[in-house]
Amino acid sequence: MHELQEAGRIQMEHDRPSVDDLLDRNIALMVNRIDLKINRAVEADEEVTYTSNACPSDRASLLRIYEAKVGDEQVAFSSSIWSLVNIRSRKILKAKELSMKNYTLAKYRNPFGDRKFKITDEEEKAMETLGTFKVGREYMDDNGHMNNVKYLEHVEEWVPELKEGCFLKEIRLHFMKEALFDEELTIKRLRKGGAWYFRMYKASGEANFECEIFTS
Repeated sequence: MHELQEAGRIQMEHDRPSVDDLLDRNIALMVNRIDLKINRAVEADEEVTYTSNACPSDRASLLRIYEAKVGDEQVAFSSSIWSLVNIRSRKILKAKELSMKNYTLAKYRNPFGDRKFKITDEEEKAMETLGTFKVGREYMDDNGHMNNVKYLEHVEEWVPELKEGCFLKEIRLHFMKEALFDEELTIKRLRKGGAWYFRMYKASGEANFECEIFTS
Protein backbone atom coordinates (compact mmCIF):
# COMPACT_ATOMS: atom_id res chain seq x y z
CA MET A 1 0.00 0.00 0.00
CA HIS A 2 2.91 2.33 0.68
CA GLU A 3 4.08 2.06 -2.95
CA LEU A 4 0.61 2.87 -4.29
CA GLN A 5 0.29 5.95 -2.13
CA GLU A 6 3.80 7.03 -3.04
CA ALA A 7 2.68 6.93 -6.68
CA GLY A 8 -0.03 9.42 -5.76
CA ARG A 9 2.47 11.70 -4.07
CA ILE A 10 4.77 11.56 -7.12
CA GLN A 11 1.88 12.38 -9.47
CA MET A 12 0.99 15.43 -7.37
CA GLU A 13 4.64 16.48 -7.25
CA HIS A 14 4.80 16.30 -11.05
CA ASP A 15 1.51 18.01 -11.91
CA ARG A 16 1.16 20.45 -8.99
CA PRO A 17 -0.02 21.43 -6.54
CA SER A 18 1.98 18.88 -4.57
CA VAL A 19 1.46 17.72 -0.99
CA ASP A 20 4.21 20.14 0.07
CA ASP A 21 2.53 22.98 -1.82
CA LEU A 22 -0.62 22.35 0.19
CA LEU A 23 1.31 22.19 3.46
CA ASP A 24 2.79 25.60 2.64
CA ARG A 25 -0.82 26.85 2.64
CA ASN A 26 -1.50 25.09 5.98
CA ILE A 27 -3.64 22.52 4.18
CA ALA A 28 -3.31 18.79 4.72
CA LEU A 29 -4.74 15.78 2.93
CA MET A 30 -6.59 13.46 5.32
CA VAL A 31 -7.69 10.03 4.17
CA ASN A 32 -11.19 8.78 4.97
CA ARG A 33 -11.35 5.45 3.16
CA ILE A 34 -9.04 3.11 1.29
CA ASP A 35 -10.25 0.02 -0.58
CA LEU A 36 -7.59 -2.29 -1.99
CA LYS A 37 -7.93 -5.53 -3.94
CA ILE A 38 -4.83 -7.63 -4.59
CA ASN A 39 -5.19 -10.08 -7.48
CA ARG A 40 -2.07 -12.07 -6.73
CA ALA A 41 1.18 -11.99 -4.82
CA VAL A 42 4.16 -10.47 -6.61
CA GLU A 43 7.29 -12.58 -6.97
CA ALA A 44 10.61 -11.22 -5.71
CA ASP A 45 12.14 -10.88 -9.20
CA GLU A 46 9.11 -9.21 -10.85
CA GLU A 47 9.15 -5.55 -11.81
CA VAL A 48 6.04 -3.72 -10.64
CA THR A 49 4.81 -0.40 -12.05
CA TYR A 50 2.68 1.76 -9.74
CA THR A 51 0.43 4.51 -11.06
CA SER A 52 -2.13 6.85 -9.54
CA ASN A 53 -4.64 9.41 -10.79
CA ALA A 54 -6.93 11.90 -9.15
CA CYS A 55 -10.60 11.69 -10.15
CA PRO A 56 -13.23 14.40 -10.66
CA SER A 57 -14.29 15.49 -7.18
CA ASP A 58 -16.89 17.76 -5.70
CA ARG A 59 -18.00 19.15 -2.36
CA ALA A 60 -15.59 18.03 0.37
CA SER A 61 -14.44 14.66 -0.97
CA LEU A 62 -11.32 14.11 -3.07
CA LEU A 63 -11.23 10.86 -5.03
CA ARG A 64 -8.14 8.98 -6.17
CA ILE A 65 -7.40 5.58 -7.73
CA TYR A 66 -4.20 3.50 -7.82
CA GLU A 67 -2.98 0.57 -9.88
CA ALA A 68 -0.08 -1.87 -9.70
CA LYS A 69 0.93 -3.82 -12.82
CA VAL A 70 3.47 -6.45 -13.80
CA GLY A 71 3.77 -5.84 -17.51
CA ASP A 72 0.18 -5.57 -18.76
CA GLU A 73 -1.22 -7.62 -15.86
CA GLN A 74 -3.02 -5.75 -13.11
CA VAL A 75 -1.90 -7.22 -9.78
CA ALA A 76 -3.61 -4.68 -7.50
CA PHE A 77 -6.16 -1.90 -7.69
CA SER A 78 -7.17 0.61 -5.05
CA SER A 79 -9.54 3.52 -4.59
CA SER A 80 -9.51 6.14 -1.87
CA ILE A 81 -11.51 9.08 -0.52
CA TRP A 82 -9.74 12.06 1.05
CA SER A 83 -10.56 15.39 2.67
CA LEU A 84 -8.70 18.68 2.71
CA VAL A 85 -8.14 20.00 6.23
CA ASN A 86 -6.92 23.35 7.50
CA ILE A 87 -4.02 22.35 9.75
CA ARG A 88 -4.56 25.20 12.21
CA SER A 89 -8.34 25.18 12.59
CA ARG A 90 -8.86 21.46 11.69
CA LYS A 91 -11.76 22.63 9.51
CA ILE A 92 -12.75 20.49 6.52
CA LEU A 93 -12.34 22.48 3.30
CA LYS A 94 -14.14 22.21 -0.02
CA ALA A 95 -12.51 20.11 -2.74
CA LYS A 96 -12.11 23.17 -4.96
CA GLU A 97 -9.31 24.36 -2.65
CA LEU A 98 -7.17 21.82 -4.53
CA SER A 99 -6.85 22.98 -8.13
CA MET A 100 -6.88 20.00 -10.50
CA LYS A 101 -6.42 21.93 -13.73
CA ASN A 102 -2.95 20.42 -14.26
CA TYR A 103 -3.96 16.88 -13.33
CA THR A 104 -4.82 14.09 -15.74
CA LEU A 105 -8.09 12.85 -14.25
CA ALA A 106 -9.41 9.29 -14.33
CA LYS A 107 -12.86 7.86 -13.79
CA TYR A 108 -13.41 6.86 -10.16
CA ARG A 109 -14.28 3.25 -9.45
CA ASN A 110 -14.23 1.10 -6.35
CA PRO A 111 -12.68 -2.40 -6.62
CA PHE A 112 -15.64 -3.79 -4.64
CA GLY A 113 -18.36 -2.03 -6.60
CA ASP A 114 -21.31 -1.04 -4.42
CA ARG A 115 -20.56 -3.51 -1.61
CA LYS A 116 -20.50 -1.56 1.64
CA PHE A 117 -18.40 -2.23 4.70
CA LYS A 118 -19.24 -1.19 8.23
CA ILE A 119 -18.84 -2.98 11.54
CA THR A 120 -22.27 -3.33 13.15
CA ASP A 121 -23.07 -2.81 16.83
CA GLU A 122 -23.58 -6.56 17.19
CA GLU A 123 -20.17 -7.30 15.66
CA GLU A 124 -18.54 -4.68 17.86
CA LYS A 125 -19.91 -6.35 21.00
CA ALA A 126 -18.48 -9.70 19.87
CA MET A 127 -14.95 -8.36 19.38
CA GLU A 128 -12.06 -9.48 21.56
CA THR A 129 -9.66 -6.91 22.99
CA LEU A 130 -6.09 -7.59 21.86
CA GLY A 131 -4.31 -4.87 23.82
CA THR A 132 -3.18 -1.26 23.68
CA PHE A 133 -0.27 0.64 22.17
CA LYS A 134 1.00 4.20 22.11
CA VAL A 135 1.43 6.24 18.95
CA GLY A 136 5.19 6.78 18.78
CA ARG A 137 7.12 9.15 16.55
CA GLU A 138 7.78 6.32 14.09
CA TYR A 139 4.01 6.25 13.41
CA MET A 140 3.67 9.96 12.57
CA ASP A 141 3.13 11.60 9.19
CA ASP A 142 3.66 15.15 7.90
CA ASN A 143 0.24 16.21 9.18
CA GLY A 144 1.04 15.47 12.82
CA HIS A 145 -1.06 12.33 13.26
CA MET A 146 -0.70 8.58 12.78
CA ASN A 147 0.16 7.63 9.21
CA ASN A 148 -2.58 5.61 7.50
CA VAL A 149 -0.13 2.93 6.30
CA LYS A 150 0.91 2.33 9.93
CA TYR A 151 -2.64 1.32 10.83
CA LEU A 152 -2.50 -1.54 8.33
CA GLU A 153 0.99 -2.56 9.40
CA HIS A 154 -0.19 -2.77 12.98
CA VAL A 155 -3.28 -4.92 12.36
CA GLU A 156 -1.34 -7.23 10.02
CA GLU A 157 0.51 -8.49 13.10
CA TRP A 158 -2.81 -9.90 14.35
CA VAL A 159 -3.73 -11.85 11.18
CA PRO A 160 -2.49 -15.43 11.81
CA GLU A 161 -2.68 -16.52 8.16
CA LEU A 162 -0.02 -14.00 7.16
CA LYS A 163 2.47 -15.87 9.33
CA GLU A 164 1.53 -19.13 7.57
CA GLY A 165 2.39 -18.03 4.02
CA CYS A 166 -0.92 -16.46 2.97
CA PHE A 167 -1.09 -12.93 1.56
CA LEU A 168 -3.53 -10.06 1.78
CA LYS A 169 -6.29 -10.27 -0.81
CA GLU A 170 -8.91 -7.66 0.10
CA ILE A 171 -8.43 -4.68 2.41
CA ARG A 172 -10.98 -2.05 3.39
CA LEU A 173 -9.85 0.73 5.71
CA HIS A 174 -12.04 3.40 7.32
CA PHE A 175 -10.47 6.30 9.23
CA MET A 176 -12.83 8.08 11.63
CA LYS A 177 -10.76 10.13 14.10
CA GLU A 178 -7.13 11.26 13.99
CA ALA A 179 -4.66 9.62 16.38
CA LEU A 180 -2.04 12.04 17.68
CA PHE A 181 1.46 11.54 19.05
CA ASP A 182 1.63 9.66 22.37
CA GLU A 183 -2.08 8.76 22.30
CA GLU A 184 -2.94 5.31 23.57
CA LEU A 185 -5.07 3.20 21.24
CA THR A 186 -6.93 0.00 22.05
CA ILE A 187 -7.23 -2.61 19.29
CA LYS A 188 -10.04 -5.16 18.99
CA ARG A 189 -10.59 -8.05 16.59
CA LEU A 190 -13.35 -10.32 15.27
CA ARG A 191 -13.28 -13.32 12.92
CA LYS A 192 -16.47 -13.65 10.87
CA GLY A 193 -17.44 -14.99 7.46
CA GLY A 194 -13.87 -15.66 6.36
CA ALA A 195 -12.78 -12.11 7.16
CA TRP A 196 -10.88 -10.45 9.97
CA TYR A 197 -12.43 -7.28 11.36
CA PHE A 198 -10.44 -4.79 13.44
CA ARG A 199 -11.30 -1.63 15.32
CA MET A 200 -9.12 0.83 17.20
CA TYR A 201 -10.33 3.11 19.97
CA LYS A 202 -8.98 6.30 21.50
CA ALA A 203 -8.72 6.68 25.29
CA SER A 204 -12.01 8.61 25.16
CA GLY A 205 -13.75 5.45 23.89
CA GLU A 206 -14.28 6.86 20.39
CA ALA A 207 -13.59 4.48 17.52
CA ASN A 208 -10.95 6.04 15.29
CA PHE A 209 -10.29 3.25 12.77
CA GLU A 210 -11.87 0.04 11.45
CA CYS A 211 -10.99 -2.42 8.73
CA GLU A 212 -11.97 -5.62 6.97
CA ILE A 213 -9.28 -8.03 5.75
CA PHE A 214 -9.50 -11.16 3.60
CA THR A 215 -6.45 -13.34 2.96
CA SER A 216 -5.71 -15.87 0.24
